[in-house]
Amino acid sequence: MTKREMQRYARRLLEEKLRLLREIGVEEEYLAKVAREASGDISSFSFHMADQSGETFRRELQASLTSEQIRTLRAIDEALKRIYEGTYGKCTKCGEKISKERLDYIPYARHCISCQRSFEGS
Repeated sequence: MTKREMQRYARRLLEEKLRLLREIGVEEEYLAKVAREASGDISSFSFHMADQSGETFRRELQASLTSEQIRTLRAIDEALKRIYEGTYGKCTKCGEKISKERLDYIPYARHCISCQRSFEGS
């Protein structure tokens, strides 16, 4: 996967994260940070725990989320981490490439379609 494609997926993931956070009514200051990241200004993007808003904010945020929203936000964050690490687009179970069609549909997919089907028992 090219660097340009990775950037495109990162932007899509951040846009989806922003949409979900707006949906649940997260504070505008946090949304502005996510919007900067989605626009390509990743200078404010940090993977360091000390740079996070704090444990209280996370608890309040999680209390206002549905379990599906929590799963999706976690999946998005994990996908962004894989982009940062250079492992995005590879199945976390078998290591094979995840098809671009699958990533276009579910940009936070962790598994290729074969492994996903085996998890679901299909």
